[in-house]
Amino acid sequence: MYLFRALIATAIVVFVSGSTAGAAAPSGSPSAASTAPKTGSDTLLPYAAFTKGAEAQRGLFTIWRKDNAVALELTPDQFGTDFVETAVPVHGLGGYFVTSGQMDFQEARIMRFEREGNIVSIVWPSTRFMATPNTALADSVRDSTSNSVVTLAKVISVNPDNGNVVFDFSGFLGDTMDMTDALNQAIADPKDPGSNYHLDSQRTFFGPSKAFPKNVIVEADQTYASFQPKVIDTVPDPRSVQVKVHYNIAELPASPDYMPRLFDDRVGYWDNAHVDFSKDYRRDDRVHYILRWNVQPSDPSKSMSPAKKPIVYYLSNTIPPQYRAAVRDALLTWNKAFAKIGISDAVEVKDQPDDPNWDPDDIRYNVVRWLSESNDGGFAEAQVLFNPYTGEIFRSAVVIDNDLMRYGKLEYGDFAGPEQTSIAPHGHFTDADYEREAHAQYAFGVTALSLMNGLDADHVPSSYSYEYLKAIVLHESGHDFGLMHNFISQRAYSAHDLESKSFTAQYGVTTSVMAYAPINVWPHGTPNGHYFQTTLGPYDYYVIKWGYKPIPYAHTPDQELPTLNRWASVWSDPRYRLASDEDVSWLDGHAIDPRVEQWDLSNDNIAWCGTQMQMVSQLMGSLDRRYPEPQHSYEEERAAFARLVGHSNICARIMSHYVGAEYLSRAHRGDLNARTPLSPVALADQKRAFALLDRYVFGVDAWNFSPHLLRELTYTEMESDWGYDPPALHAYSATQTAAALQNQLLNQFYNPLMLVRLADMPTKYGAGKTMELGDLFTWMQNSVYGDLAHVKGGSIPVVHRNLQRNYERVLATLAVTPPRGTPPDAQALARHELVELRSSAQAALANRSLDLVTRAHLEALESDAGRALNAQRVVAG
Repeated sequence: MYLFRALIATAIVVFVSGSTAGAAAPSGSPSAASTAPKTGSDTLLPYAAFTKGAEAQRGLFTIWRKDNAVALELTPDQFGTDFVETAVPVHGLGGYFVTSGQMDFQEARIMRFEREGNIVSIVWPSTRFMATPNTALADSVRDSTSNSVVTLAKVISVNPDNGNVVFDFSGFLGDTMDMTDALNQAIADPKDPGSNYHLDSQRTFFGPSKAFPKNVIVEADQTYASFQPKVIDTVPDPRSVQVKVHYNIAELPASPDYMPRLFDDRVGYWDNAHVDFSKDYRRDDRVHYILRWNVQPSDPSKSMSPAKKPIVYYLSNTIPPQYRAAVRDALLTWNKAFAKIGISDAVEVKDQPDDPNWDPDDIRYNVVRWLSESNDGGFAEAQVLFNPYTGEIFRSAVVIDNDLMRYGKLEYGDFAGPEQTSIAPHGHFTDADYEREAHAQYAFGVTALSLMNGLDADHVPSSYSYEYLKAIVLHESGHDFGLMHNFISQRAYSAHDLESKSFTAQYGVTTSVMAYAPINVWPHGTPNGHYFQTTLGPYDYYVIKWGYKPIPYAHTPDQELPTLNRWASVWSDPRYRLASDEDVSWLDGHAIDPRVEQWDLSNDNIAWCGTQMQMVSQLMGSLDRRYPEPQHSYEEERAAFARLVGHSNICARIMSHYVGAEYLSRAHRGDLNARTPLSPVALADQKRAFALLDRYVFGVDAWNFSPHLLRELTYTEMESDWGYDPPALHAYSATQTAAALQNQLLNQFYNPLMLVRLADMPTKYGAGKTMELGDLFTWMQNSVYGDLAHVKGGSIPVVHRNLQRNYERVLATLAVTPPRGTPPDAQALARHELVELRSSAQAALANRSLDLVTRAHLEALESDAGRALNAQRVVAG
């Protein structure tokens, strides 16, 4: 027994990053780092002695367990064979950054076991570089490419009857997922290095393991410790946090009938990138295969044939009964798209069988599961497993958090809300962002409908919840089929279309379920279509055709290209356009096309936002009469107010994207109705968008809420075992909310990259054809300081005073210490506007009716503008 435990404890973990750390051993065993494996002369344990008293779990591999140690037994032909491996946390931190089943810690990798004497190296081979197999070029690629060693493992025993090799698995008790960094970013105090977490090997051990015919799962229960942790209310004792990790090693499916399909930037599929050195006839040796299932008709000669290999989903017993119909209907809806290309019954949905041996972790099953995270505010996630060589998807899942269906659970924390500014490491947004905002839209809809139509906010109609959940599952299952987001699909339909229930029933509220579509709600008295995207749109039918329809007589990916190019040539048709994640990175100045948005609707989103912002303003007038319900806390009204402000602020950010905007086309030369890649946004449209910003964000009359309403926006006092952490202010602060959004937009507008784009506009389109650098400064000056010529009642509202001071600091920075990359014209314009500001402030001070605060404010504006204008810089020679 001791010998088995000692042998299990002799692994070295070699991390991909290049650092080396000892894997944890079971309590009482020698440290793995202290006993490196040896080669050659070690005496192996006889197989009969090894297996005596050990528990065997037989599947793809045999898992051996003894005294909380784990070993794997592989057949000789499994060495040198490619498997696919994933690692995911089993549970999260109650909603703090780490969530159950989160797959972006480690994407699926090819794993290979290689034996040298009595050592097994567990390897992540490179899958990005390839050449035609069994050629000299393939040998060259192999010799030129380095693999990554995950860990080394000691051979424990060999079965003399069949040559099966048993080796220890303790290397996977180490931090192969780099969870240490994730925890330190999530819950450690960045100002206190002593609060950082580290893996505690003495409290790390193996949890349960499972063996199935196509995969095995081993759980590592890892404890991360900190001596001076930041206290959070989801961790009972934050000095130590246990993270359970599932290591899932699966058989790579053999699909001789599967042919990869090449990626096209006009059509929205996730891609699997390689460098193929065999393609020397190409301009670019990079090869991108799309991710998709191997769905083919059983009889290609027939116009309609059942799927040869249908995608079968199982609904877990954890899904509450009232939500099962929406989940089932969403999944089966995709059959409409496959039927259009001659494949019937491509998707099947079954209930979890009444079989104690059935397990959702068995990789043969695609499962929809329901979770209950305590503080995540609701999320759903598609989980896709694919062959890293070909892009073939062979397993998918959807997880849904219970809070998605709880009205009021998620609120806008700062009432302005963050905006996505960068792309996730794997090239697309995590849909946690989507579901959080989708839930906020769900809650806003309930609030708006309760104020307009008397909806009982405590009893949300089942039809409303059904639409919402169906839309969520349609989106996530679209990812399961390999589909990217589509953030331009909202721009095909008119307001009249969206107000028609018959239209939205047939075509949806956008052309694609892969959009981030807001709730489709219109002011009281206006007709209303469906609230959410409950059916496939035209783009969804098109994208399934492009990715899944068989192309007769094409026997290689290259032979499919003429047909695929012809299908993809329709990008300029609004029904079939694609724009994805990289095109909505706004705050860093990268995104430029205001048609590419999240949470907008209609082919005129300026008019739509005008309607939405006006509707919110009108709803504010009745908020304190409708909320809270009798005997309810005023926090209910505070939450409803937050939803209204948050919805309006989404439109403010959308309108801000017209500043420095250009239209971007993905169409290729020769495509139908193709425009040049860049074309101007009409100056009149940019002025319309900025007029909404002036009215609702920057102007003197913006943020004008009822004083009675503001006096009611308090929170509920509550002390419990969860801790006591009340807001800093008892009341809602209009000044802080306004400043949060205003400063966000100012930072966006005066980002050097944005200023460069505006300065370049005349070089592409000619002077006065679209917005230019001078327009930005002129429009902002009028919006922020235009009231100085006629101060109403001798007073400037506090929100507007704060904006005036903040904007003056922006101008002063540009004039005196401009950030690197700022165009010289921007520096000159900032100085010009400071001169104008000083003059305007001096003239306004002549008004004898000014109150004390306004007079002091104007004196400060005059003084600060003069100081900036008279500032002298020392420039190094």
